Formats: sequence, C-alpha cells, structure tokens
Amino acid sequence: MSSARVATRPPLVLIADSHEWFSRALETVLVPGGYRVVKAYTARGALQQVEASEPDAVILTVDLPGGEGLNLCRLLRADALVPPSTPIILTQPAPATRRQTLAALRAGACELWGQQLDAEELLLRLAAQLRAKAHADHAWAEGLVDAATQLYNARGLARRALELGAEARRRAAPLACVAFALEEDGGQAAERVTRVLREAARTSDAVGRIGPREFAVIAPGTGSDAALRLAERLAGALTGRPRRVAAVPAEFLAGYDAVPDAAVPKFDPATLLAHASAALAAAAHDPAGGRIRKYENGAGRA
Repeated sequence: MSSARVATRPPLVLIADSHEWFSRALETVLVPGGYRVVKAYTARGALQQVEASEPDAVILTVDLPGGEGLNLCRLLRADALVPPSTPIILTQPAPATRRQTLAALRAGACELWGQQLDAEELLLRLAAQLRAKAHADHAWAEGLVDAATQLYNARGLARRALELGAEARRRAAPLACVAFALEEDGGQAAERVTRVLREAARTSDAVGRIGPREFAVIAPGTGSDAALRLAERLAGALTGRPRRVAAVPAEFLAGYDAVPDAAVPKFDPATLLAHASAALAAAAHDPAGGRIRKYENGAGRA
C-alpha cells in the first residue's frame, strides 16, 4: 500500500482471532487510538480479508483455527500476500518464552505479544511498527530500497543518515554507523544478513545494503564503545559463533565511526557512513591489522 494512501485515512488493522472476546478487547483499544479494524476468525477468513481490505497491520493469534498463526504468517510473507513493510504481529494467551519469540520472528512476524499486554504499551508498539512501515513505503516510492533484500540501498541509507542525524542533533545524542561484510557469495550474504537483521535490528536503526556483500547500520543513541559491541554481536550472529568470541571470525569484516554528540558544530551525519565504509575497506585491505576497524584521521585502525 502506498504511503500516500496511508496518509489519507486512519490505518487499518486486521485482527484474526477465533475468540470474539479478544477481538473486541483489541478493538476497544485500537479504535479510540485512531485505527480502523476488520476482523477474521479463521485462517481462510484472514486470507480473504487481506485480499479484500489491504490492511496496514495484521494481528494473528498463534492458535488460529484452519491454519494456525505461525504457518499463516509464513504464507503471508513467502507468497508476498502483504507488502514486506506491513507489520504482522502474533499473539498468544500466555507470556512469550524466548523460544516462542524466535519462532515467531523466523516466521516473519515483527513481534509476539502475550494477551496481557498493557493497552498503552500496545498502542505505542503498534505506532512504532507503522512509523517504520511509513518510512519503508516512502522509500519504495522514492527508489531507496534494495529489491533483493528489502533493505535500504546506498542512496536510501544516505537519506536515512541525514534524517537520523537531524534528530540526534536536536537531542544532542550520540549516533554511530557500522559497515560490515561477509566474505562469501553475495546472494548468500544478502540472505543471511536479511534474516539475522529481521530478528536483531532495533526499529530505530536504519539498515542498508551498500555493495554486493557490504551492509551498514545507522544506529541512533549509540556511541563508539556501543558501536564496537554492535559489530561484535553482528559477527557472532552472522557467523553462528558465540556472542563473546576471542577473535572475530575470518569471514566477517567491519568498520565503524561514531559521534558522542550530534549537536557539535559542523557535524555532518553523511560522513558517518563514509567513514565506516572507509574503515571497512581498510579492514578488507589488511585484515591482519584487525577485522573490526574504527575510523580515525582518515583511516581505519584496529
């Protein structure tokens, strides 16, 4: 759905749950919060509503009859029955375990909610997901998205760096960029990065593909030490190694740069992406000097 269409009317949320009482409870929270609601009670009904109403967000119960929520979520994602930017949220009656949350994320859901979620928290979480959708829809309209991964392309990431930099400047907050690469086939690298970042990236982060095997994350509220930790976490997640590793895996390279206060005079957020990319290039040129490099004085250093 285009961002222009979303802007002309309140967002539409599809609630697919076999329990009428829960659908009504959600509706009493969403409608006063500025949303429109359509409901379905089976997997077949949910598919029909998706086709007929083109919802801006989908809320599915895990135990939905006639297809169960995880499988329906996979179907919606795999067959592109909803746009990639449309948030799909799974719900269940009990608090979610880590294993259940990971299963939901791997199925393509944005979140897994327990049904005891506070009403105000529900609205804030949904609003955050729809803000991300609006950014993504706008990016599609402007040609700022990499078609293969659904991540920002280099142009889109540069645009988001300027937007996030302006916000960080207003708040006098830190801002960082981590550029990284996997030394494997470009298609395999793209698939792995997309899968991992779907599970790991924060909603506030801007993630993009800047080359065949190269990617970058613009991370608001992140200083230099936190940027290094982010690179280390990415190394572990993308290579299947423990989060704390004695040495960065050989197939992973990264460069990063950060500013502790984006309100400092003459700070240009576009330089963060350029500096992180330069540090990544330095690591690629001489990996023996450190597979994760910090940008400093025109060059990356270990």
